[in-house]
Amino acid sequence: MKNIFKNTLIRIVSLALCLVWASCLNAQNPILSKNDSGFVYAADPAAEVYNGKVYVYCSRDVEDAVSYKTMQDYVILESSDLKTWVNHGVVLEPRKYSWASGQMNAPDVAYKDGWYYFYFPFDKTHIGVSKSKTPIGPWEEAVTEKITTIFDPTVFVDDDGQAYIYGNDHKVNIGEKGAHIMGAKLKSNMTELDGPWIRLSEETVSEAVHVFKRNDIYYFSARVGPVTKYWMADNPLPQYATLKGHLASNAPDAPNHTSAIEFKNEWYFFYHRGDVNDGSFHKRSACFEKMSFREDGTIVEIEYSLEK
Repeated sequence: MKNIFKNTLIRIVSLALCLVWASCLNAQNPILSKNDSGFVYAADPAAEVYNGKVYVYCSRDVEDAVSYKTMQDYVILESSDLKTWVNHGVVLEPRKYSWASGQMNAPDVAYKDGWYYFYFPFDKTHIGVSKSKTPIGPWEEAVTEKITTIFDPTVFVDDDGQAYIYGNDHKVNIGEKGAHIMGAKLKSNMTELDGPWIRLSEETVSEAVHVFKRNDIYYFSARVGPVTKYWMADNPLPQYATLKGHLASNAPDAPNHTSAIEFKNEWYFFYHRGDVNDGSFHKRSACFEKMSFREDGTIVEIEYSLEK
C-alpha cells in the first residue's frame, strides 16, 4: 500500500513539474504591459537575433491614435531569454531627417559587414535607411533620399552574404497589375537595388510580407485578407513560390503583421494584437508564440495565447 501511495505521489509531483516546465515555455503576452515603466504601443514587430539576443524592431502607435496617420517613429525591445525584456523606447525618429515625412509604418533591420541597417517606410511606401554599429543605435542616416518604393519592407541576408529586400505593391505600381509578394537583390552597400523588382507570388496578397530561411527552404508569408498565409521555395527569388496554406488567423482587433526567428534552437512567431493594454485597432501591442514544423517543412498553424 505504501509503495502504491509513493508511486502515485511521484507521478503527481512529476506531472506538476512537467506542467510548470511547460508553462515556462509559454509566451509572455503581450511583451509589454501598460503597467510597465516607459510603456509604449509597439506594433509591426520585426524580430531579429544578434549576438545571442533577440531584438524586436517595432513601429509605435501613439496613445490617442484613431488612425495610422500618426505613426512617426520606432522602438526597440531586447531580451536574452524571451522572459525579461528591455524596452529601449523610441530610438529612431526619421521625421527629423529633412527628406523623410508622412506616415511611417512597419520597419525591418538587417546586419552586414559590421553595420546594422534600419529600413523604414516614410510617406507609407518610400523606403529610407539608417545605420548603426550596434543593434540599438544610435542611428545615423545611411541615405539622403528613398532607396526604392514598396510597402512593408523586409530585408533578408542569405548565408552567402547576398541581401534581398521584399514587400508588396498594393499601394504602388510595380510590374504587373495587382498586389503580390515582390523581391529584389540589394547591392553590397545595402542601400541600392541590384536589379529589378520580381513578382514572387502567383496569388494576390494584402500586405505584411516577411521572409525567413530554415533547412535551405525559403519561407514567404503575407496577410491575405484577414489571415496570414505562407509560401515555400528553394531559392530567395522564386517565380513563383508555392502557396502552402494558413500560417495564422487574423490577430485579435488588429490586421496582422508578423515575423519569425530561430532562437536557442527553437522557432518563434512574432505578431501584434489590439485587444490588450486598453488597446484598439490602432493601438497594438507586440506578442509572440512558439512555432513548430512538420517533417516535410510545412508549418503548424499558429495559435494565439495570453499570459495567465
